[in-house]
Amino acid sequence: MRFKREGKEHIAIKEISLADGTVIGVFEGSRGANPDHDILIKYQETGKRLRTPKHIHWVIDLLIKKEHNRELTLKFMKYLRDMYDRVESFKSKEDRKKCILKETTPEKLKPFEELNRYGEYKVDFIGHLIELMIKMEKNTPPEKPARVFRELMDAMIQEKEIFVVVSKATQIGN
Repeated sequence: MRFKREGKEHIAIKEISLADGTVIGVFEGSRGANPDHDILIKYQETGKRLRTPKHIHWVIDLLIKKEHNRELTLKFMKYLRDMYDRVESFKSKEDRKKCILKETTPEKLKPFEELNRYGEYKVDFIGHLIELMIKMEKNTPPEKPARVFRELMDAMIQEKEIFVVVSKATQIGN
């Protein structure tokens, strides 16, 4: 997987292939408290162009899933929120290159597979994306920590009004 930005070609340091043919690409980033640990995330669904995921994309999908199976979706959201406390940022350039994801194994996501019947995204895609976003978010400087994901998941689990959820999902920076 590759893309060009500002005349420079970027090649994925890791590609994660999912069962439905979607590929998530992890690229070297250059921001945060330690730029050598930062990543960019792109994905490509079969037959579609390369895309950059945004919080609002998976948020809408989870809201759709929740309309069909509230209890299981809330359990999945809580699993994703709890993942925040377990997932660590990359510790080195080599760690980033390996990009090992421990929280989104098929065994751990199996209880949520029924949710694949609803919305646009599969639970493995959302899970992998969230685990990568957590690693990325935890690379922010300690004096100005990013909390967008955690606050967004808390708002969704607490079933805050749609205005609050969408506002958090579309805010840029902190």
